[in-house]
Amino acid sequence: MPAIRQPAPHRATALTLAGLLVAATAPASAQSFLGRGAPQVLTVPDGPSASRGPARAGVETGPVAPAPAAALPQRPFPALSAGLRLSGEESSLQWPVYLTEAQARERLRLRIGYLAAISVVPDVSFLTATVNGVAIGRSEIKAPGAIRILEFDIPADLLKPGYNAVAISGVQRHRVDCSLDATYELWTQIEPAWTGLVSAPGAIGAASLRDLPAIAPDHRGVVPIRIVLRNRPGFATFERLIGLAQRVALAGGFSQTAVEFAAEPGGPAGLDIVVGASDGDAADLTRQPVTFEPAQGERAARILVAGDAPTDIDAAMRILAATATRDPAGSSQGLGALAQARGVRIRSGETVALSTLGHQGRDFAGRLFRTGFDVTLPTDFVPADYDRVALDLAGGYAAGLELGAQIVVDLNGRNVASLPLARADGDVFRDATVALPLSRWRPGRNRVEIRALLPTASDRVCEEGPARRRFLLLDRSTLTTPRLAQALRLPDLAATLGGGLPKVAPELRPRLVVPNPDRESMSAAATLAVQMAVSAEKPIDFELANDRALEGRTPTVVVAPARSLEPEILRAVGLNPDRIRQIWEGRAATAPLGAPTRRVTVMDGASLDRLRNDRPPACTLPAPGPHSPNPALTRTRPAASEPETHDLASEWTSRPSAQSRLADQAAAFTARLTAATRDGWSTTLGWAEDQVREPEIEVSAQASLIVGQGLPGRDPSTLLTVFTAPNAASLQASALCLTTPSIWNRIEGRVATLDAADGTLSVHDAKQVRLVETGPPSLGNLRLVVAGWFSTNPSLFVLILFAAAISLGLSTSAMLRNVGRASAGGTGRIGHGNREDER
Repeated sequence: MPAIRQPAPHRATALTLAGLLVAATAPASAQSFLGRGAPQVLTVPDGPSASRGPARAGVETGPVAPAPAAALPQRPFPALSAGLRLSGEESSLQWPVYLTEAQARERLRLRIGYLAAISVVPDVSFLTATVNGVAIGRSEIKAPGAIRILEFDIPADLLKPGYNAVAISGVQRHRVDCSLDATYELWTQIEPAWTGLVSAPGAIGAASLRDLPAIAPDHRGVVPIRIVLRNRPGFATFERLIGLAQRVALAGGFSQTAVEFAAEPGGPAGLDIVVGASDGDAADLTRQPVTFEPAQGERAARILVAGDAPTDIDAAMRILAATATRDPAGSSQGLGALAQARGVRIRSGETVALSTLGHQGRDFAGRLFRTGFDVTLPTDFVPADYDRVALDLAGGYAAGLELGAQIVVDLNGRNVASLPLARADGDVFRDATVALPLSRWRPGRNRVEIRALLPTASDRVCEEGPARRRFLLLDRSTLTTPRLAQALRLPDLAATLGGGLPKVAPELRPRLVVPNPDRESMSAAATLAVQMAVSAEKPIDFELANDRALEGRTPTVVVAPARSLEPEILRAVGLNPDRIRQIWEGRAATAPLGAPTRRVTVMDGASLDRLRNDRPPACTLPAPGPHSPNPALTRTRPAASEPETHDLASEWTSRPSAQSRLADQAAAFTARLTAATRDGWSTTLGWAEDQVREPEIEVSAQASLIVGQGLPGRDPSTLLTVFTAPNAASLQASALCLTTPSIWNRIEGRVATLDAADGTLSVHDAKQVRLVETGPPSLGNLRLVVAGWFSTNPSLFVLILFAAAISLGLSTSAMLRNVGRASAGGTGRIGHGNREDER
């Protein structure tokens, strides 16, 4: 490994003083994430600054010092659905990165910024960077207290025009503990603001609409799309602009976008869409409905639309739609990384090898083996226990494993199956089947993680010795889905937000309702609409409106602060308006709008804390404002009264006599039996109603966004989905946090609450759902749908079986009552057999 460059102490001190001087002289108009007010004063860890000269392969710098935006990588990586943490003893992250032909010919460098756990020992822990399957550098992991920067040269001709696979893998070992539990303390967090491709100043980026996938995201991995309006458009124009933003995101293959309506262009990251450009923007706008201009300096790349009339925007959408339909290009590894980042789609009855899902067979010598992959099931798939997904594993394990060694499979964060590794002398397995119940899967994206727990006796005394292979999982292992029931489950946020909204009522346009169409609410609505289109992999033709949310004639999505919503809208999705108003009362006011300024990234203690806790970079909100505590319930006590006087003699004589008459006893018994029957029937009805009654959702006071879904009517076209927050500013910021792929892919149930300060998501399932068939009617699919409905309603299934059994018994008794005839003398003999007995 190359030696670490350590600047002289006086140089480090000079750089630190210079950074502090720049910070002191900076203008005070900087704004926070919400665009409201000034950010908190940042502190800087001591250490040398990042290298700015020509980098060598494997160059490493110390902790990050203050640096202007020019020191950031010109091409950060896009947001991933798996997060940015290397966990355990062996782990890896992979990005699909698109490069133009000009960029692929440049001499690029790979920069990695990371923070490691203090438990990681540097001597035997290291990071390895690969590009298109070729290792380009390796370095020890040694950054427990501050972010450390690595840079590696990328060899010539290794990068290809189109998509390339850039991967970072980590091997980590614990300092003092060799137990299985200690492996959970090993992590290395990648910092997205200091990770990406670095090129020479003035390098050419995206040059045409064909190069939209080369648009650089910002330091969070988010692609900002700023729609610059020259005039005040109406709802019809806004409606088409949201459709235009959807087609831009689809043509660019963006994993996460932040749509914003602005008056002036921004930059340098992302893309500006200038609608109704001025005379100085381009000379030939009269001949071309849409023009692309590359980025220049601090100005982002931009798309110029000739006019803001509906016909002008429609023409631009047609051009972008044609751009999005072209097949992606790139290296084979890059195209594979792109498919895995989007989630490999699996159809009903299909078998897929783990190699297609991104797993590479390898030997493992540690204590806890981990691998995972994402698969995407149809949005109209019914998750229920009518069948199983078969995971057929091929591999082996060594002798000497202790009791408790096993393979554990987690699905969407929950343990669903295990396979013991019980043979003391080891074993080689070729088709070890692990059954994964369909009820644990969800429509859309699913995360499957395979862990192998491999404890040995030497782990208890930390006898490392030479590395000994303990486990092998081959890439020819397969995942097989059975025949899936095809129906849309409503309400279900996973199905509708994951791309199934157009399937609810295919003949109708879904509505996007923004009751209070200010800039922040419209930006939040556009961001959510674009993310739904990205999940569906096609545009969603929304009809934009600002009223009649409960009209119920077509599926409706409402985006608004809570104070702009009618109480009936919240009740329709299972929320208590009084409770929502109570917990958000202190955060309903919106802070005054601040002037937009350029953001400077400096790592401080709060940023390091975010990395240690693995918080998504796009989820950054101020601490929730003060809220009024729950008002104490005042109970009215009855007024004090004089103590009652009891006449002991009259009470004694009023008691019933021990020798009651038989008629009174019979009447009392009849009354008690009637009351018991009535109470039992009421209890049975109450129990049956409890099986389908939706419980009231308890919303945490820390929630900054609530997503709820309900069916106000019996028709599926009345489906209502509501996104609400305390105010418009937090609605815009929370919508961006919600669309983070690692969070968006976990939304399910009928209500989901998000704390955008740290990305915590809570989901609440629906007790009563409706299944709507989306394909052509068939007896086979109907059987699966009915089986799925019964498996999700076991109590009602038992009641139906009980009623069927009673009906069968009564009908059988009625049929057999008059069959045969009684024998003479009442002996009970039936039929002609009596004659034989008499003989």
